[in-house]
Amino acid sequence: METKKTTLCIVGNRGHLNVALDDIKISTDCEIVGVGGAGPDISATSVATSCAQALGSTPPVFDGDYRAMLDAAKPDVLVVCGPFEDHAAMTVEAVSRSIHVFCEKSISSTLEGLADIARIHRLHPEIQIAQMCGPHYQSGLWDATQRITEIGGVRLLNAQKSYKLGRREAFFMNRATSAGLIPWVGIHAISWLYHFAGRIPFKTVCATQSSACNHNHGDLEMTAACLFTFDDGISATATADYLRPGNGAIDHGDDRIRVMGTGGALEVIANTCHVITPEGSTASSETPPIGMFADFIRKVNCLPANMMTGIDLLRVTQAALLARESADKANYLNIPEI
Repeated sequence: METKKTTLCIVGNRGHLNVALDDIKISTDCEIVGVGGAGPDISATSVATSCAQALGSTPPVFDGDYRAMLDAAKPDVLVVCGPFEDHAAMTVEAVSRSIHVFCEKSISSTLEGLADIARIHRLHPEIQIAQMCGPHYQSGLWDATQRITEIGGVRLLNAQKSYKLGRREAFFMNRATSAGLIPWVGIHAISWLYHFAGRIPFKTVCATQSSACNHNHGDLEMTAACLFTFDDGISATATADYLRPGNGAIDHGDDRIRVMGTGGALEVIANTCHVITPEGSTASSETPPIGMFADFIRKVNCLPANMMTGIDLLRVTQAALLARESADKANYLNIPEI
């Protein structure tokens, strides 16, 4: 008996649409039933081209408003890769139609938009929402997830995201369309902190950021540093930057996390997890068993999955947006439960 496929629509191709397409390419469990554009800069044709290049076939193309596509195609899942400033509205429109959402990060570029998502999520708790960040889908970070209990109770965390700048597209140069360095790049590190701290609520944040030396990239911040506390007194820092040298011999990004526990230390550097305890030290680098989008589809279909929950997503995004606000205002901020 043939298993029913999970049907998908895609709106936009800004950001990391490949996160979904790479998993769709190796899966027979999903079917794209429509793709649409998003605003004047992202045409439906360009989205269809992205899909055809990755998958070898062109999905049904819907011109016009993405909401008409949702009403006509009635997909199980919407993949949101539209303009960053439209993510929240697109998510709300989908969830209000009982459609699951897999969204480019961050799922909202404003606290107001995040509040709208929180409200619709409370009305439709059975609908899954996820954004493209999390610790489970990279070697090293995957190992750290499996091994975190080896270092006892977590008390201190430091996370780093460092990227090459290159030449960014025009929308990155305006805060209104880029969301800023912290919600775009820093949110990965913030997500790791939250996960390895035990997925407990953030309590406070104090942050700084600077657009100095950004090579004529407008509003684009080049550096940011955030200090968080959690409910039980755990302290954590996250830094993000575009200062990684543009050396073709090295990777685009340098991801790191260091976790100090009551019984040892854990570090992830260069996709390898190092655990140090009084008994000795070991290193591991296991390939994650499943991709992020494939894991999301498992969750949609009520199968065991490693995805963060809706409340996890809301907490991480709120922390990133309040860190940006803290940096903008040079204020120390409390983080309320969302």
